Amino acid sequence: MIHGKDRLPYFSDSPYVMDNVGKFTDELKTLLTISQIRRYQSGQIIYMQGEKSRHFYFVGQGRVKVSIFRENGSEKILAIQEGNTFFGESAAFDRNPYFATATALEESDIHVINIDDAEALLRGHPEVSLLIITAIIRKLRLLGLQVEDFSFLDAQKRVANILLKLMHEVGESTRGGILIKKRITHEDLASITGLSRVTVTNVLNHLARLKLITKGRFKYTIIDREKLESFIESNE
Repeated sequence: MIHGKDRLPYFSDSPYVMDNVGKFTDELKTLLTISQIRRYQSGQIIYMQGEKSRHFYFVGQGRVKVSIFRENGSEKILAIQEGNTFFGESAAFDRNPYFATATALEESDIHVINIDDAEALLRGHPEVSLLIITAIIRKLRLLGLQVEDFSFLDAQKRVANILLKLMHEVGESTRGGILIKKRITHEDLASITGLSRVTVTNVLNHLARLKLITKGRFKYTIIDREKLESFIESNE
C-alpha cells in the first residue's frame, strides 16, 4: 500500500470499503455478541432496495456489493464491502426502507444484527455507538465524493480517478509502476462510474495510449501517478 507523505487523503476513498473497524476492536466484539452469522453464496441477495429494514450487517469474510437499480434495469455500484465492514446500518437506525440492494459477490459469512437488539445494547454500552458513527461517516464521505465526481468529472476523468483512489488503497510498488492489487473488470468500473462498458474500455485504452497506465487481465498499473493526477485536474 501507499503510505506516509505519498498518501493523499482526498484520493483515499474508493467504492471498495475495507476495514472500517479501526481502533474499535473491543466495541466490535461487544456488538457482535448479539449477531447471528449467516452464509450467503455468490450472487445471493442479502436485502433488496425498498425492503423494510430490520437488520444491519457486518462482513466477517467475503465481499458484498451494495448497488442501486434504475427502472430500466441498469445498475450503479455504491460500494463493495470487504472484511470488517458494516452495511445497511443507516437505513436500519433510521427505520426506513433500504435505499440499495446488497448482493454477495462470493461465498460470504455475514453477521446479521437486529436493530432492536442493537439499540438495547447501545443503551448499556454507549461506547459502541462510536463504532457505528465512524462507519456511517465513512459512507457519507464516500457518497459525497461520488456526487462530486459525477458533477465535475467527464468519463475519462471518472475512470482515472477511481484507478487513482484504488492505487492509494491497495497499490503496490513494482518496477513498472504502482500495481492495483485487486481484480477489477470493465463491468465493475462501468457500474461504479455510471458509464457503459464500451465507454470504460475506450477510456482505459486511451489512458494506456497516453502511457498513464498499463493493462493486464483484470489488473492495472499506474505508470506515473503525478501525470495521472494532472490529467484528472486538467481543464481539457
